Amino acid sequence: MSEEFKNVPFWWNDGLAPKSSDAVELPEEVDVLIVGAGLTGLSAARTLAQHGRTVLVLDQGHPGIGASSRNGGMIGGGHKVDAAAMIDRHGRDGAAERIRELHIESVNFAKRLMDEESIDCDFSECGRFVALWLDSEREQFCRNLELIQELAPVPAEIVPRKLATSEVGTNRYFGGAVFHLHGGLNPAKWVNGLLAAAIRRGAQVQGNTPVIGLRRKASAFAAATPWASILASEVLLATNGYTAGRFGRAGRSVFPVPSFLIATEELDAGRVREVFPTSRMIVETRARHCYYRPSPDGRRIIFGGRAALFQAGLSLYRQQLRSLMVGLFPNLRGIRITHAWKGNTGFTFAMEPHVGKMDGVWHALGYCGGGNSMAPWLGHKAALQILGNAEGGTAFSRGRLERRWWYRGHPWFLPIADIGFRMKDAAATLRNRRQKRT
Repeated sequence: MSEEFKNVPFWWNDGLAPKSSDAVELPEEVDVLIVGAGLTGLSAARTLAQHGRTVLVLDQGHPGIGASSRNGGMIGGGHKVDAAAMIDRHGRDGAAERIRELHIESVNFAKRLMDEESIDCDFSECGRFVALWLDSEREQFCRNLELIQELAPVPAEIVPRKLATSEVGTNRYFGGAVFHLHGGLNPAKWVNGLLAAAIRRGAQVQGNTPVIGLRRKASAFAAATPWASILASEVLLATNGYTAGRFGRAGRSVFPVPSFLIATEELDAGRVREVFPTSRMIVETRARHCYYRPSPDGRRIIFGGRAALFQAGLSLYRQQLRSLMVGLFPNLRGIRITHAWKGNTGFTFAMEPHVGKMDGVWHALGYCGGGNSMAPWLGHKAALQILGNAEGGTAFSRGRLERRWWYRGHPWFLPIADIGFRMKDAAATLRNRRQKRT
C-alpha cells in the first residue's frame, strides 16, 4: 500500500471530489422535485428546465457523490444481455428495442450531451473487450452475439482464443468479443459536467438535503426535508443504488449491490500498455466479474470487481482486488495501491432498468452496472414522460417494475448470495486452469 493511500475514488483527484453549493432558501413550490442528484436526476433536470419547468433537485449528500462519481468509468451497455432470454421475456421486437437502447441510443445520447454542453470528461470511444473466462462458454457466447446483431446493428466482433493476448496482456482468457461503441471516461468529470449543465439550464440543485417524507396533498406532493417543506406537482425518484427502500413500492423494487475498485500507483506508460495493448475497457465473464481499464492518462490501472456482495470493509476488498489483479497479471505483484473505494450499483429483480410511475411518483432506476450511459438516457426519457412528450417513449417503460414480498429495503439476501458466487467462482477458476492445460 502506498504511503499516499486514499480511501476515496481515484477520480476525485485534482479537486474533483463532489461538493455542495452554499445552502440557499428552498422554494415553497416547484413543478418537479427530483430526489437524487446523480446522472439520472441531473439529466432529467436539464431536460425539464429546457422545457420551462421549475425544477428542484435534492440529494442527501453532495451532488454526484454516489455511484455517478465512483464507478469504473466505462460507458456502454448490453454486453451482459442474454438475448434469447430477453426474447422469451419481451418478444423479438421488445428485445430488439431494448438492445438498441442499451448498446446504441443511450451511448449516442451521452455523446450528444457531451457535445451540446461542452463536457470534457476524458471520453474515449476505445471499445470494450468482453473476455471469456472458460473455453466451454465459447459456443453459447458466439450464438448470443450473433443473435444480438440480428436484433440490432451493434458493431461488435468475436476475438478468437489465439488473439486474446492482443486485447489484454494475460493468458488467462479464451478469446471474447469487442464492442466498438463502448468506451471510457472520467465519471467525476461526467457528473460534474451534467451538474453544471442542469444549473445553467435553470434547475436548482441542493445537496445535503434529504427528503425524509413524501405525502399526497390534493393533486400534488408535499416533500419534507429537515428544514423546509416543498410542494411539487410531480416527483421523480432518481436514487438508484442509494434508495434503501424509501418512497413506497418503487423504492422497494431496487436493491443495492456494492462494487469495489482500486487504483495503482503511477506506472511507466509502457508497462500499462503491456496490460492494455489496445487501451480498451476490459470486462470478463466469470461470476467474480472483474473489470479494469487504464486511467485516462495511461499511467495507472483501475481495477474493479465483486470482491463481496455485502458492504465489505476496506482491508478485505482491497486485498481481494489486489489478489485478483495479480492473479491475472503476476508481473504487477510488487506495485503499490494508492486508492481503494466502493459504491452501490442499483439492481432490479428483472435485471434491467425501468422508467415509470408508481403510486403517483415517477422513477428511473435499476441500471445494473450500466449507468454512465443509461442513467442520463433514462433520466431524459423520464423527464419527457413527465412533460407528456411522445418522445419519452422507451422500451424500459413497458411491463411492470417487479417486487418481491420478502424485500423491504434491507438486502439481507446478498450475504447469502455472496457464498454462492464464491463457490461458483472457485469452481470456474479450477475449470479455467484445467481448460488451459488442454
